[in-house]
Amino acid sequence: MALCWRHGHVPLCSSPWEIFLTLNPINYQPSTNIMIKRQKLEPCIISSRTALETVVADVVKLKIEQAQAMAAMEQEVAEVQKRHQENLLLLGRQIETREAGLFVYCQKNRFALFPEKKSLDLLLATIGFELTPPRVDKISGKDTFGKIGLRLENLDWGAAYVRYPDPEVNKEKILADRAKLTPQQLEEAGLTIEQNENFFIRPKSDALEQSVREAA
Repeated sequence: MALCWRHGHVPLCSSPWEIFLTLNPINYQPSTNIMIKRQKLEPCIISSRTALETVVADVVKLKIEQAQAMAAMEQEVAEVQKRHQENLLLLGRQIETREAGLFVYCQKNRFALFPEKKSLDLLLATIGFELTPPRVDKISGKDTFGKIGLRLENLDWGAAYVRYPDPEVNKEKILADRAKLTPQQLEEAGLTIEQNENFFIRPKSDALEQSVREAA
């Protein structure tokens, strides 16, 4: 919480100080999409023990108000989520059911649907199969990359694929040289290069924009 005050140095029996205050809580960061008008405030200057007591009291009061405001906001968010939860779950199940049917059909008719490339351009979306980026993985789930780094140091070809100061597998270099490394070499170190194929349904941007406009 950042507080900004200005207290004049005046006798205790004089009129109250003029106080400039802004509240900028650290626990809550507003969305960057929300335009917030920020007021220019003066620096926090405390010039007496009495002013110190006053500022501390106000900080405590403001923190309580902030906590209450946060609780009220979270309650409203929870109510909105609860109101939409059932519909969202139903929509999710409907999507999963239809995607499963699409995947089975496309897999069964793969050669007919995708004779030359792995994607098919439809009216509202592009569907097809695509490979995930290759990644270096361990053959054994019980193994660690630290142990594999030590293992690479003891292989004739492996030292070039160790990153220091702590022996660590240089995954980027292995991926860069994957065409030169044989499966047998990788297996010696306990490594494998994984690449999966995923089925995708990618709506076209104009269809998404139209649906957003209709929802608005």
